[in-house]
Amino acid sequence: MLRMVLCATLLVRRGAGVAMRTVASQAKRKNAPAQAQGVFEALDREARPTVRLLDLTEGAPVPYARCTDLQTRLVDECIGGARDALVLVEHPHVYTLGRGATHEHVLFDAEAPGAPELHRAERGGDVTYHGPGQLVAYPILNLHNYKRDSHWYLRALEEVVVRACAKVGASGAGRAPKHTGVWLAGHKVAAAGVAMRKWVTYHGISLNYAVEMERYQAIVPCGLDPVIEPVGSLDRHLGRPIDLRGELVPAVLEAFADVFECELQRREPPEGVV
Repeated sequence: MLRMVLCATLLVRRGAGVAMRTVASQAKRKNAPAQAQGVFEALDREARPTVRLLDLTEGAPVPYARCTDLQTRLVDECIGGARDALVLVEHPHVYTLGRGATHEHVLFDAEAPGAPELHRAERGGDVTYHGPGQLVAYPILNLHNYKRDSHWYLRALEEVVVRACAKVGASGAGRAPKHTGVWLAGHKVAAAGVAMRKWVTYHGISLNYAVEMERYQAIVPCGLDPVIEPVGSLDRHLGRPIDLRGELVPAVLEAFADVFECELQRREPPEGVV
């Protein structure tokens, strides 16, 4: 299974303070950051598989654990021969740790009363935040139907976001040579963390469009120095509100269908999900 470790800084605690220092040599670091390997190449095929679309953005944010259960169910179905699926969703405020990540970059006591919600996820990567103002895409895809290449898949997810950003006016969005995700004017606006089982993907990529930026102060996002490689949001870059339902979701869906060369077919979510 693909393992992504996106840490680019070491967090050093001195007394009550927190100091960050950038690692000079990735090669000497115990947990060196994953390089953004591979390139996106179009599939260029005639057959376009049908992908079930579960758009959960119409209602209230869906709890993270409930969406994790949904992904598990969809992965099992896909392994059993069902059609691929794409879940679009927003979550209530929550922090998640990748499967190999430690609490080093979590700046709050997760065991303290009233602490923010924190979940261990099966995805790769470090710690990140999900919440209102962030669109999350969870593709459940059997890569036998696309390309059995985990690096290609990550680049394809990034390509979806790059194209979607361009459609809403943020044409400067692109990739960084040493990190996964999508960047805009030096700010990381999209974070990717994936997992696979029998070449069926789950987890995915998140895009900040109107997120509460102060929520990131509780963590070192993706292990990256927030001064050198800060997190950003589309609304701040464009200087205007982003219409989730009328603007961003259609842009993401069009980009996804183009990149993965598929047909999206809307389906009602299973009972109890929303």
